[in-house]
Amino acid sequence: MSTLRQHSYALIFALVTVAGAGSGCSGCKGLGGGGVPKDDMALVPKEAEVLFATNFARVRNTTMWRKLLDLLDSDVQMKKDYEDFVKKCAFDPMVSLESVFAGFPQGMTESKEFVMIVRGPFNEPKLVECATEQFKKDGGDMAVSEYGGKKLYTNTRSSQAFATFLDAKTVAIGGKDWIKKTIDLATGKKAEGQTELPKSVRDNAEVMAIHKRVRTTDGVWGLGLVSQTTRDSLKDDPNLSVASTMKLVFGSFDFANGINADLNADLGSNQDATDLTTKIQGQLAEARKNPQFMMAGIGTFLDNVKIEARQATFHVGIVFNQPQVDDLINRMKGLLASLRGSLTGGLAPAQAPAPIDPPGTTP
Repeated sequence: MSTLRQHSYALIFALVTVAGAGSGCSGCKGLGGGGVPKDDMALVPKEAEVLFATNFARVRNTTMWRKLLDLLDSDVQMKKDYEDFVKKCAFDPMVSLESVFAGFPQGMTESKEFVMIVRGPFNEPKLVECATEQFKKDGGDMAVSEYGGKKLYTNTRSSQAFATFLDAKTVAIGGKDWIKKTIDLATGKKAEGQTELPKSVRDNAEVMAIHKRVRTTDGVWGLGLVSQTTRDSLKDDPNLSVASTMKLVFGSFDFANGINADLNADLGSNQDATDLTTKIQGQLAEARKNPQFMMAGIGTFLDNVKIEARQATFHVGIVFNQPQVDDLINRMKGLLASLRGSLTGGLAPAQAPAPIDPPGTTP
């Protein structure tokens, strides 16, 4: 089974750790079909301190997306496996997937809790049938239970991730406790023995304060509070100790016209942000001098990476228009081919690096 096909199963049933996430309407209000809130954040428990979002409805209409489709079509076996999956499971992620939005707590590795909201449309019977077949091939089976009037699906081999269809257009995937909280938030019904509904991440003032600073209209965005454990690990690393006062991070990527990235980290003081900026700028200056980068003309693209300290915030801005992205991809291919040739001692033909041209031109 192809990796792409396996990932399609994982996307729906979260059988592996999923870090990608997204939201096509992270600021939407009101209710969707079947009474499920359209606002993805209203379905994520308050304890979430890390959020990731991808708006496939926006990303899908870009040149980058079309290049991904071309890559899929270029591999005959991959294309066949994908078409078989679409036919068998009545679901085409490349066409039908609208958005994915995920929330995680700090210490997810220990708690195993998370939740991911995937927007459809979905054919529940077909997808359950497909997943069940795959589980059995992998030595497990489909376990079905019920909570809050919704069916919960999980793999008996692990039973750490659960999926439920909130309605025909919304799938929730999460850990043992968070999936139940999401169902409670979606249905507006209190769990047995509880006096009130769980709170959503919209009631987490600290997270929402960061959310206001993020370009959530971009195709991909994320934010997170930085734990003390992470800060301690940074402090113990000589190369990263300058970032050991980091409090939070947030950023976004958009692909409407090439790549436009906005990345930020709040540090403990203005001086800390300045020190980190100086260190990273120095590393970029050294990268520009890399002989292989210079030969391939890649070093000049680093001019499109802008690093600065904005008071206590370390900021990175990256802007490439589509011709520059195409140019960079071609040059990277040439560089990789050259590296492969050098690693094999000349036994494999190496592609000559592209000549150095101004960024934005196509070699």
